Amino acid sequence: MPPRRTEPSVNTDLAASLRNRHPQWNHKTVAAESTRALREHGKRPDILVDTPGRQPVCIETEFAPARTVEADAQARLRAIVEDNGERIEGVLAVMLPETLATDSAADVETSRFRYAALQLGADGQPSRFPEQQWLEGGVDDLADAIEHLSLSEKRLAEGAQVLERVVRETAGRLSAAPPGVLGELALKLHQLPGEQTLRMAAAILVSAFVFHAAIDGQPGIPRIQPLLPPKRIRQSKLLAIWNDILKVNYWPIFSIARDLLHPLPVGSAPDILKPVAQSVEALADVGATTYHDLCGRMFQTLISDRKFLATFYTLPASAALLAELAVGRLNTDWGDANAIGKLQIGDFACGTGALLAAVQRAIYRRFRRRGGDDAQLHPQMLEQAFAGLDIMPAAAHLTCSMLSAAHPSLGYGRSRIHTMPYGLQKTGVHIGALDLLAANYSESLFGTGQATMAGTEEKVSGRMAEAPDGSFDLVIMNPPFTRPTNHEASHADVPVPSFAGFDTSADEQRHMAKALKKSKGAASDGNAGLASNFLDLAHAKLRDGGVLALVLPQPFVGGGAWRKARNLLREDYRDVVCVGIAAHGQHDRAFSADTGMAECLVLATKAAKRGGGGISSWTLPSRPDSLFKAAIEAKQFNIENTRPHISAAGILHDALARAAAGLAEGKLEFPRKAAAKFPVTQLNALAQRGLVHRDINGGGGRGPFEVRQQRAGYVAEYPALWSHAAAKERRLVVQPDSAAEPRDGDEQRAMERWRKTASRLHSSLDFQLNSQSLAMCLTPE
Repeated sequence: MPPRRTEPSVNTDLAASLRNRHPQWNHKTVAAESTRALREHGKRPDILVDTPGRQPVCIETEFAPARTVEADAQARLRAIVEDNGERIEGVLAVMLPETLATDSAADVETSRFRYAALQLGADGQPSRFPEQQWLEGGVDDLADAIEHLSLSEKRLAEGAQVLERVVRETAGRLSAAPPGVLGELALKLHQLPGEQTLRMAAAILVSAFVFHAAIDGQPGIPRIQPLLPPKRIRQSKLLAIWNDILKVNYWPIFSIARDLLHPLPVGSAPDILKPVAQSVEALADVGATTYHDLCGRMFQTLISDRKFLATFYTLPASAALLAELAVGRLNTDWGDANAIGKLQIGDFACGTGALLAAVQRAIYRRFRRRGGDDAQLHPQMLEQAFAGLDIMPAAAHLTCSMLSAAHPSLGYGRSRIHTMPYGLQKTGVHIGALDLLAANYSESLFGTGQATMAGTEEKVSGRMAEAPDGSFDLVIMNPPFTRPTNHEASHADVPVPSFAGFDTSADEQRHMAKALKKSKGAASDGNAGLASNFLDLAHAKLRDGGVLALVLPQPFVGGGAWRKARNLLREDYRDVVCVGIAAHGQHDRAFSADTGMAECLVLATKAAKRGGGGISSWTLPSRPDSLFKAAIEAKQFNIENTRPHISAAGILHDALARAAAGLAEGKLEFPRKAAAKFPVTQLNALAQRGLVHRDINGGGGRGPFEVRQQRAGYVAEYPALWSHAAAKERRLVVQPDSAAEPRDGDEQRAMERWRKTASRLHSSLDFQLNSQSLAMCLTPE
């Protein structure tokens, strides 16, 4: 009988396997059974992974049943690494399979491990994931977990606070500049002066400083130290330094920052830039120069013109989930650098680059797991693979910054990140990326006035945004949700809200809407909003076998305006899956930040032949709140375990999903009971639909009533049910909550409308599962 293997022996083999899965993991950075690795700590760690520029991660192992491994892992949290003084904020507790001890044929490379992650949160408090159970996976999964745990949530939170403060202070100092200066800044950013313009300008200046710190010391790059306190920044000195950087490379990062610096008054520029320079050291201390997620997470909170531009950004964890699911569908050899470099990946509403950066991380990580060095991929990916379009120069700037910061020291030539023309331009009417609905190429703008964003100045002029039909392997987007209708009260004075961003005139809005109508595709519907037009754009650009990955509003699941979009996916795609969230409240069912509306993820693979397949659904119990959890959710996804009905998206329990699907087929199903059949018809076959709310209280003479909340003890002459109160909507009969009072001089019309349309049966407007239990209800009278 062969001798039993010891845990130190297995740890040595496991460390050796891990070193093959990251180009920075070697005998120095991944050490097993290293004595005196931790300061003032009695027991040596089983394995310590200390990657440069990341937080150290400890791995504690024990053979199953591993009764003490969690206690050992918890004891490692907050320990200090002797060599560099870094604190351990993430630990993996790993249960080794007994076969590694007893079976001589067992091998670490092919073994399956059970593991759990312990990590300090932004508040410094520890958490375990999963909360009670264990995850299962191989060495690749352990490597993925280590990478996620090496990103310090505490440092990210601290850095975000610093960025928020410095952008706010810098924008405040910019606001004191003469009106002519503010006008020039707005011109560079292609919008009118205002708070959003000031914050965008401030954010770009901060981003340029942070990126300069990231490449400081590289060949040909001027040192950043002469710009930092206690020195006083001279505008001419900073312009000269940034021009020198542009001679080397990094055109997408520094050109627009340079052009925003030019108009600043010479006398006040040092004071305007003072908080920016002061912040660099603090941001470097928390890792902003190496944690390239940091600036991206912060910048997205700065855009105030969200209602019209719908620039609601994708949460980092949501972006990671969608990217992992999408990249997992690509039929690519992840060990072949040439094959990866030829991928075509597009985001035609790239915002601040969250989705493209998440795709970049997913691809680079897969290449590392196959023994590759993602630095080898980086220049080609940025020059040829990633295409990102947006109408905001600041957003395009940050997208390039995030993608570049994965390897800031590596230069590249031209990029495919473009700022698209928007509104009435000298070249005609433009609708941003949607210009490409009717073309393979489109003009592009950049804040500098150049024709495109590119890696070097020499390659800037004369470039176009290229997106040939049928050429993309992956299109991933969180498109704007705005609609070209003005039914919302806040849009009542806006002719076409979907084109009202950047303060476009009423005439421009109408011309843009007309241009969009000419390019209408199979999925687009005005009531669904611009997101349906972006689906048409993605469909046109994807090749057969290409992957579609979208964040869409929850009404995609069953809304009438989205019927054409659903039909397109059923006919032209396979393995279509809609991912929803089963949670209470609008915000908890959103994959984006601050939208205040429920959303879903849609994934599909474009079919070579038109088919007629279905749309399946997958429901998450909650939105993932970390990159690590998002990655685990993506790994646990299995197309075979999805539900066959799209209507089940957002419903967690199978019995409820089956009951909902059965109702549409005239069946009433309850758990443990036989289904009962009953006749089903449309409501309009039984009754006439009443008034839409705008015909009751609409402005401009449309409605004869003024609806007000009913006061206590007040008996309304015209009682109304007007507002949602989810707690009260648990029964079919709901009490009225408002009083409809006839407008002065409109009493006769009010009486006539009441006489013809007053009813006990009321239909929910914009029905949503999270806030209303009832699609319809009754009032007592």
